[in-house]
Amino acid sequence: MIYWDNNATTPLAPEVLEAMMPSLTTDYYNPSASYGPARRIRQAIEQARETVAALIGAHPDEIVFTSGGTEATNTALANLTQRGTNSIATLTTEHPATHRSIPQATLSPVTADGLADADAWAHNLSGKTAATFAWANHETGVIQPVEHLAAIAHDAGAELHLDLVQAAGKIPIAIHGTPARFASLSAHKIHGPKGIGALYVRRGTAWTPLLHGGGQENDRRSGTENVPGIIGFGKAAELALAALEQRNNIAALRDRFENELNAAGYAVTVHGATAPRLPHVSNLRLAECTAETLTLLLEPAGLLCSAGSACTSSDPHPSHVLQAMGIADADIRHALRFSLSRYTTEEHVAEALQIIRTAIGKILSVQSARTGPVMVYRP
Repeated sequence: MIYWDNNATTPLAPEVLEAMMPSLTTDYYNPSASYGPARRIRQAIEQARETVAALIGAHPDEIVFTSGGTEATNTALANLTQRGTNSIATLTTEHPATHRSIPQATLSPVTADGLADADAWAHNLSGKTAATFAWANHETGVIQPVEHLAAIAHDAGAELHLDLVQAAGKIPIAIHGTPARFASLSAHKIHGPKGIGALYVRRGTAWTPLLHGGGQENDRRSGTENVPGIIGFGKAAELALAALEQRNNIAALRDRFENELNAAGYAVTVHGATAPRLPHVSNLRLAECTAETLTLLLEPAGLLCSAGSACTSSDPHPSHVLQAMGIADADIRHALRFSLSRYTTEEHVAEALQIIRTAIGKILSVQSARTGPVMVYRP
């Protein structure tokens, strides 16, 4: 099986599982206890905090462990919107964790390549106290001009939250090079475990925790710590940092995949192709067949990808990200997201291309201008 849906989640790295096993079996102690074995667990948590902080160039005491990127984002935005529900600006292409947290936010448009319209961003920030956007988009992999957009927000007097869920561990990030007060991270996007994330809170930032209770995380996020998850996150961050050197190799594999599809004569459109993209993401449109039809053939042949954001794949509505880029709904039905990983090989690319060619050939053999495209009927 070729798994190319790594923007949805990544397989657990073997080294991460190995690092987690003791805390799942013999080292089961509550890190809040005072005896020796528990203190060793506390030390392991703090070591993981240091590694996660290093992933984005933060100080360890700026990292608060959460249940995932969604909780981190919700916590940050709950704080940023305390002065009023209409006090925050964001982009039309943001993840639902952002949009649904701030339903009355001012949505700023993007251009056809998925990049923020900087003039509109500056205009929409007028009078706002806060701003939020993703460093890299979850569907297209488009990387925003973070330094420029952040500077605009700072000049407007808006406190900033950055969604790093897709970008962290894929490209170098120096969070202190931005004015961001908050940032969100997630372990399962970098070959770590599900159910664990982190909120970056810049030193000196006043904020109110979302969860209250026993005072864990220095009273910043109560609840008994997810020790295996935290340790796994730390190991995943360590591996991701080391693997950043491979990003150009991954981009070359992604580019080969796109180029060979084009060379095969298919009508391929790569969404965000003219913008900087994460090295492993290819969101493209194949005019020959709908994404829904194609994925029905790809899965049994051994290739897993996404016909949209995994968070909304059960939603029959077209991708809001692609709509925001000005793509017609009829064309969005032909869009597929392939997200590779650092484990992708040349052989995987060759095999995936053959699987796609075969699947498209089968579809074209039964559809024509007279019969129309093959459609999937769901009662």
